[in-house]
Amino acid sequence: MTMTKNEFLDKLRSALAGLPQEEIEKTIDYYCEIIDDAIEDGEDEQSVISRMSIEDIVEKIINETPIRKFVQEDVKRRNLSASFIILLILASPIWFPVLTALLTVAFTFYIVIWTIVAVLFIVFAALAVSSVAMLIAAPLMTIARPIKAMLAFGLALASAGMAVFMFYLSIFCAKLTIKFTLLSIRGIKNVFIKRSDAR
Repeated sequence: MTMTKNEFLDKLRSALAGLPQEEIEKTIDYYCEIIDDAIEDGEDEQSVISRMSIEDIVEKIINETPIRKFVQEDVKRRNLSASFIILLILASPIWFPVLTALLTVAFTFYIVIWTIVAVLFIVFAALAVSSVAMLIAAPLMTIARPIKAMLAFGLALASAGMAVFMFYLSIFCAKLTIKFTLLSIRGIKNVFIKRSDAR
């Protein structure tokens, strides 16, 4: 589907609803300038616009914008009345401890996840070090205690195998935790964007 520059910028503006106004204006100005520059260089308006994806642009802007800016914009848009602010203050002995408790639980859960990941890396390091230590010890014990030397060599191989497994498991868990973090941040941002769309 072909779009003119103005149609493209209108759709982009609509898709960016919920973001801070300054971010929207900055983005619109930026892409307007890109299109204008390309047209000045002799490119066709349609071909320039066809190379741009509104979804990709929105995804990039949302990911780069801090949550703090979404919250600030949401507060600005709500235009809270004095009576609502007074009610909020009077009810603070109820909602503030509940909110603090929920945030504490969420933060603790997040810390526990990263602690598990850290423990996996520590186990991997311990297995790797013990494997190297037993590989060094095995030849030294060969003459005096050949059976113990063979046992040490076998344990070294087993530790090395487990270390490799633990390394990949640790990396997998770390990546999963990072992905979970990014999805959580994106989910929080989407709440503010959907709120803005609903208004």
